Amino acid sequence: MRRHVTLTLLVAGGLSLLLALGGCDSLTSYNDNPNEATSANPNNLLANAQRYMSGEVYAGTNMMRRSSVWAQYTTQNFYPSESRYSPVNYPWEGFYTRLTDLKTAKQIAKERPGTVQNQGNFQAVATIMQTWAFQILTDAYGDIPFDEALQQRGNQSPAYTAQADIYPALVDSLNTALGKINTGAAGPSGDLVNGGDMEMWQKFANGLKMRIALRGYELDANWGDLGGPGDIISNAVDPNVNGEPLTSNADNVYFQFGTSAVHRNSYYENREVDFRDDFDGSARFIGFMETEYGTADPRLDAYFEQTSNSGRPCEDGSGEYEGFPFALEQGDAQGLYGANPTCGFSRPEAWFPNGPSGEGDSFSPMMYYDEVLLTKAWAANEGLISGTPEDLVGDAIEASVNFYGSQTDADISGSSNATQNYISQVQNDFGSDPEQVIGEQRYISFYMHNIQGWSTWRRFDFKGVLGAPEGGVAGGFDSYAPLRVPYPSSEANLNGENYTEAANKCSGNFQGSGSSEGGAQNEDEDCRVAWDVDGPPSANAYSAD
Repeated sequence: MRRHVTLTLLVAGGLSLLLALGGCDSLTSYNDNPNEATSANPNNLLANAQRYMSGEVYAGTNMMRRSSVWAQYTTQNFYPSESRYSPVNYPWEGFYTRLTDLKTAKQIAKERPGTVQNQGNFQAVATIMQTWAFQILTDAYGDIPFDEALQQRGNQSPAYTAQADIYPALVDSLNTALGKINTGAAGPSGDLVNGGDMEMWQKFANGLKMRIALRGYELDANWGDLGGPGDIISNAVDPNVNGEPLTSNADNVYFQFGTSAVHRNSYYENREVDFRDDFDGSARFIGFMETEYGTADPRLDAYFEQTSNSGRPCEDGSGEYEGFPFALEQGDAQGLYGANPTCGFSRPEAWFPNGPSGEGDSFSPMMYYDEVLLTKAWAANEGLISGTPEDLVGDAIEASVNFYGSQTDADISGSSNATQNYISQVQNDFGSDPEQVIGEQRYISFYMHNIQGWSTWRRFDFKGVLGAPEGGVAGGFDSYAPLRVPYPSSEANLNGENYTEAANKCSGNFQGSGSSEGGAQNEDEDCRVAWDVDGPPSANAYSAD
């Protein structure tokens, strides 16, 4: 496994700069601001940003109470309000705080070049991290503060940039970062993700370009000199341009949390320290993995614990998986929970204590090799690149199974008869509806990858997986599942004019989808992000099972 920088680079408190949203014209430009601190060590700012951004996307709250239930991977078993989508929120303060830290780190590194080992590599890593985070934000909310973001006191009321303008800017920033990378020189000493390995950052940047291009393929955007999503993917996979994307599981990009009480992940705290037992695998997702292709997906053993009549951790060798009904009303959920044995339903596997590096207690996925293969499968099916889509889908499943087989206690292998039989069934289904199969496989592989699984469902509109909460929707919108995240309520007070303008796009003819009601805080099926062109897969897509 690759080397990870020690978490002792993180200092307790003080490094996170005060957030006051404001701007920078692009991720690679700067605005002088006399109110910004200039004495902090840029490597410490980078390390802190990587650590806390990883906590934003992979944590007990944001992952388990938000993105995993939006994708219906898991469900609450006793207090099911979030599973019924009340409230639907994904706070952005933490993201913008760390984005500001990264901007400041880049500025300090330029002003005091002796603080970093290699200026180009430092700037590239910080920019790639910003791009990764900004895409998560725009995919959750749609239009967000971007062009005028991160100025701090220089502009505390930033305008919201349209998602159609953000997507090309993200690719442009990645291209700029790739142009700065020197794979023969040392990377930042504060890099906790890839340990200063610049070839890994090159691969991650190319993978992000592919992710952005696939998701934005139908986006009505001006891609300018980038050509368009097809050109972006062709560029990203060409090793003669700026390297290539991930080429094996050894290239998987993740943040490894530490074992100390200060730096361990809050999901670990929830499960292993506080002994909370709030979530089970969703019956929909487990049933889908068991039956969709006529044979069980081998990753079930890595994703969920088996049922048992014993106490935790519920692994008795029975090989049975039982999901909890998705989002029951509270009384029904508590009654079902109380009437069954402690391990009567399959909990999500904790993936503790080691994680991929063997050095921590959990890890935050950023990009895995199987995603790159599935993007290539989609691009090959569209005729954008060469390759056989069915073979690439099979390779992606093998890679995913092998990764979880090697990094968890699951007894699974990509070469096993069970996996090869599953791959054959998937490939048999491919010809009838390639987009459905690719969407489903991306959705499965994005389990526990923050908002990526939910975003995949919105992008591919695959049918027959997500459904209405069994206990009905508790949130204040009509689409029966979230299609975007309402803006933080604090924006109404802090940035009222720009917030109102952006929120009103969810009223009237939002994204050309016809009339809807109520603004961003009253969601309905017409209120969605710009790349979600077609909306939900069908009029009755959310009918209860």
